[in-house]
Amino acid sequence: MLALGDLWEGLHRAGIDPSARGLHMTQEYLGGYTRYCAGPGSHPRLVVEWNESSRHLRIIRCEPWPGAEATISSTVAYVRNEARARGISDIVDRTLVAACKEPLKPARKTIVPSALNGTHALAARRV
Repeated sequence: MLALGDLWEGLHRAGIDPSARGLHMTQEYLGGYTRYCAGPGSHPRLVVEWNESSRHLRIIRCEPWPGAEATISSTVAYVRNEARARGISDIVDRTLVAACKEPLKPARKTIVPSALNGTHALAARRV
């Protein structure tokens, strides 16, 4: 999903609407972190912040999202087909393949307690 977020603006510039399959994303740069917000509509169900250099993922919000995997998978398939039709599949595929290798690298994850239970506690839990 983070790879899609990184491609999102470029896909729009190439004339590909990645939200056509129901996935809506925004990306915001916050100093060393990049915040990704994703969901089936304008209200994000998942909000994470990723720091590439320290390989730290902070999960800020994680609400129930029925069909999330299907929505993301459908979006990836749509983006790949559209990229192929526009002759930019090498760029898109390179990014998606790199993302598939990403889980093999060590990373640190922090879940903000309010992300899972709806409370507004400030402490974070390392996993």
